[in-house]
Amino acid sequence: MRWIFACLIGSMIAAQAACAAEEAFITDQKGNAISVLDLASGHVAATIKLDGHPAGIAMSRDATRAYVTSPDSRQLSVIDTLARRVVRQIALPGGPLGVAVSPDGATIYVADWYGDTVQVIDAKSGAVRAPIKVGKSPSGLVVTPDGKLLVCADREDDSLSLVDLGKAEEIAVIKVGAHPFGIALDPAGTRVFAADVESDDVAVVDIVQRRLVTRIPTGRRPYVVAIAGDRGFVTNELAGTLTVFDLTSLSVVGTIPVGAFPEGVEASHDGKTLYVANWMDDTVSVVNVAQLKSTAEIAVGDSPRAFGTFLRQVDRGAN
Repeated sequence: MRWIFACLIGSMIAAQAACAAEEAFITDQKGNAISVLDLASGHVAATIKLDGHPAGIAMSRDATRAYVTSPDSRQLSVIDTLARRVVRQIALPGGPLGVAVSPDGATIYVADWYGDTVQVIDAKSGAVRAPIKVGKSPSGLVVTPDGKLLVCADREDDSLSLVDLGKAEEIAVIKVGAHPFGIALDPAGTRVFAADVESDDVAVVDIVQRRLVTRIPTGRRPYVVAIAGDRGFVTNELAGTLTVFDLTSLSVVGTIPVGAFPEGVEASHDGKTLYVANWMDDTVSVVNVAQLKSTAEIAVGDSPRAFGTFLRQVDRGAN
């Protein structure tokens, strides 16, 4: 039934997707796979098998590589996005979860949930360097556009760690709400928005002044944050919604119903469309940013999570 629905809505989302990212690499955690979505047609174009319950994902800047964490098998998989296949697997300690890539693409950072560290990996050689100590149960990671600072959500410490990447050491700890998980940078790269899972809010942190600015109320169990234009969007797992807030006033401006237990969310390159992975529905919701509403759902694999950056811009003439 979902397959039939996906075919019917394909034409509806084609116009939206034509100006947006054209592919989405969705980690299907219980399905032990990556669903590769053709967003123009609204269907799964390929499935990449990947053991270890894949969860986190980060796309390289040139979109030729996707880096995927598998907490159960304790590894980082490198996927060639053009060939749609795994080209390398790197063993890691503990429980690899959140993942981020440096702006120059040379370094991969992986949050070790159990080791309370960030693993540092050379993207070219796959060599694992000395880890960086952070707080308890690190999850979401972001790197500033200049590549100098990494921000890590330390879930069990109710805080964010600021890491100087030149020194490879934690330089500040900022307390936020209860159990921060997914985080996002504002367009200027000076503020971080952290979804506080247990206090039902988003913490707004000034990483230049190293202080908590405010906390924005959300729906039940906020999980991941995405930025599109002048607004922020937060997935609320238990509410089945997105909370929408204004980046200037830091006030809530809307709520968008999506699928059941939404987790990962990312905005298209043009900021006009959001894609939301719905864990319990095995779908991805397509959200029109201007209209603040979900316009379609695409069926994917078992328990889609897509925790991180999962959208790939492609040149159709070159692919």
